[in-house]
Amino acid sequence: MKLKRFLFIYFLVVLAGVFCFSCIDNSYDLEKLSGKMELFGNSISVPIGTTTIYLDSVVGNLTQDSGSLTVKDGVYVFEFAGSMDMSGLTSALGDFSLAAVDPIMTTTPLYDASLVFWTPYDIPPSVYNYTDNSSMTLPDFSTDLIAVDSVDLNNCIVRIILRSEGLGGPKLKESLNVRFIPQGAVADYFYNGQKIDEWSLGMGDTIDLEVRRLRLAKGSNSLEITQDVTLNIRESGDVTALEPIQTMMYLEMSFVNPLDYEVVYGKVNYSMSGNAEPINFNALGDVLNDNVVLSFYNPQIVLTTESNLGVPILFNLDLGTSNSVTGESRKLNDANFVMTPAGSPQEMHQNRFVIDKTNGTGELFKINPDQITMAYNFATDVASAQNHFVSKNTQTTMNYSMQIPLQFGSDLNIGMGSTMELSLDSQEFLEEQEDLTVGLNLNVKNRIPLNLKLRLTALDVDSMALFSVSSGDIKAAAPIDPATGFATGFSQTSTQISLSPAHTSLLKRTNKMRVEFLITASDQNPFVSVQPSDYIELAVGLQMEGGLVVDFKSED
Repeated sequence: MKLKRFLFIYFLVVLAGVFCFSCIDNSYDLEKLSGKMELFGNSISVPIGTTTIYLDSVVGNLTQDSGSLTVKDGVYVFEFAGSMDMSGLTSALGDFSLAAVDPIMTTTPLYDASLVFWTPYDIPPSVYNYTDNSSMTLPDFSTDLIAVDSVDLNNCIVRIILRSEGLGGPKLKESLNVRFIPQGAVADYFYNGQKIDEWSLGMGDTIDLEVRRLRLAKGSNSLEITQDVTLNIRESGDVTALEPIQTMMYLEMSFVNPLDYEVVYGKVNYSMSGNAEPINFNALGDVLNDNVVLSFYNPQIVLTTESNLGVPILFNLDLGTSNSVTGESRKLNDANFVMTPAGSPQEMHQNRFVIDKTNGTGELFKINPDQITMAYNFATDVASAQNHFVSKNTQTTMNYSMQIPLQFGSDLNIGMGSTMELSLDSQEFLEEQEDLTVGLNLNVKNRIPLNLKLRLTALDVDSMALFSVSSGDIKAAAPIDPATGFATGFSQTSTQISLSPAHTSLLKRTNKMRVEFLITASDQNPFVSVQPSDYIELAVGLQMEGGLVVDFKSED
């Protein structure tokens, strides 16, 4: 009825113009005029519906089982994040421990009083010199995990005690002095926080030294210490032999606490594998169908590691996608990396690896996957010339972030749609037409940087499909900024779809139309980026040719 009222008003305006500019003939009887008139004998296009689809209304409402859809720098981005389980490595390193070191006792012969005729015997004043060596054997700390060549120790105290046998006197302690000289560079000794290269004790003294490092390279497996003993008797009676025996000096050397380490240096030989939690990837959800080719231009996976581990790691990421409906799957290419180690045990060193289109990330999504899986393998680089070190408090984390921007490549093929209510009651007036050819006139305003094809499906009052028609390819992508892929404006185009007599008949029952846009890539740029503000606006007109017959007598 809306069209007929429009045409009726139009006809009255034209008729009024005729009366204004024509002579009045009293014999002209309007009552005798036929109520049926043929208007617009060539053609007419009557708007019957419009719809605007903003990309935000399609993409912005998508949901994910994990991850999220965000907008970064104006671009839609699917984001996922997670971590790799590194507990196997830290557990293996945490189980490493140092074997215990047995204590030693060294005896050094001093003044020989076995031939004296009485005791106590005052040893004659003089300077008596004796030399001896002590050797404390160290265990092999190496395991299948670490071939140890040096160790930084934690709270490692070596206690040295001197005592004598067969000697006495009021000035024994002052008269006997032992100078200790470590041999080689197997250990670093500290006293009161200061590193020392030698130290001295008097008879009966005890000293606690801190050993902060043991070096076991090149077959060094013992602590070698030379003792220079000086017995300087100034006056008779200062030192006496208590028994007619070979007098002796006893040196006891032991580790006070169980050996504990801070850092172990040496080659580490370890490997492990694991799996991250799979990602349920719904991506564009209901927008996709079986004919879709999902062409993301440059999906990126960023791996970050943070560790104080001083071991270079050979790392492989086995990332794949799968489509549970079609059974198709894809794998990432050449995702092998070397995790560089920390420079010192105090450094938390970071590695960052970017996996992008050069590794074939775009191919992963062309099968329209619904799941993303990530397995990983790593092994220490035993062939590396770098020395390895492992801290007791080893901390190693590996995280990943996946960003899939809606930047589409050249073989994109996806669909999106909307349903429009018709502004024209086509049923009543089409019933009265006889020789009318009907088509659809489509005017498209496109601010999406992609080409498109249209498919219209006529729906009855119960939303049941009556028929469908499609346009050809509409090369009407919005103008594109080549640097960003963003649309910089909009394009306008129009096209027509002819309807068969059968379609025209079904159009009489049409209540609304479902509009589907099949979006394809633009040839203006290697990639495009879509924004929430991008939209497609469609105006549908009913194109009628052959004259429209309207019966004005039926107007109320």
